[in-house]
Amino acid sequence: MGLVALEGGACRLVQPYKLGSLAPDNRWVEHRYPDAWDLQRTTGPDRLVLAPAERQIDLILDLLRPLPAPFGVLHVLVVSRCGNATARRQESAPMQLRDVAGFLREFEEFFERDGRHHVWVTSLPSQSTIVYDNHNIVYAYGPIEQFVGHAEARGLAQRAIEIPVPHHHCFNSEYDDAEAALLDRFDWLEFPLQPGDDP
Repeated sequence: MGLVALEGGACRLVQPYKLGSLAPDNRWVEHRYPDAWDLQRTTGPDRLVLAPAERQIDLILDLLRPLPAPFGVLHVLVVSRCGNATARRQESAPMQLRDVAGFLREFEEFFERDGRHHVWVTSLPSQSTIVYDNHNIVYAYGPIEQFVGHAEARGLAQRAIEIPVPHHHCFNSEYDDAEAALLDRFDWLEFPLQPGDDP
């Protein structure tokens, strides 16, 4: 938790957040999406865009469960508060779902409340891929109808999803230890950032 100063010098605890948008009174506040999903056409395959208000890791695990193992995991560090190299880091060994779930649960709060990174999980046999980006949006490539079923079972409804303009990403000091722990978690293979990885 962080402290925010109020008028008169009082302080209140606020939970760190990943993405901020401007409130009507011009204060920065946590941006929450309206439990939405939408279909998006790309130059490649269509993808599902999912914007839950919270519990993004729960949704990602729901999407992954029916997909065939093993899985590949990619962590994309686009900003470091700790002097680490910004890079794409791929887990060197394929993983079973239980191991992916353990990794996502271990760093769940870091993924959901800090905007310094993206995380990708790919079913290697099917090439279905789930991308959780630093705008707190989940992109799903693969069996779209199946993904929609999981989204609607979690209460998401089809509607337009817009990243707020203006917005800001939060890189919270509370998670500096988590950044270090995550980079030590696997024997990562390191690759340069790609243009689309920009914060």
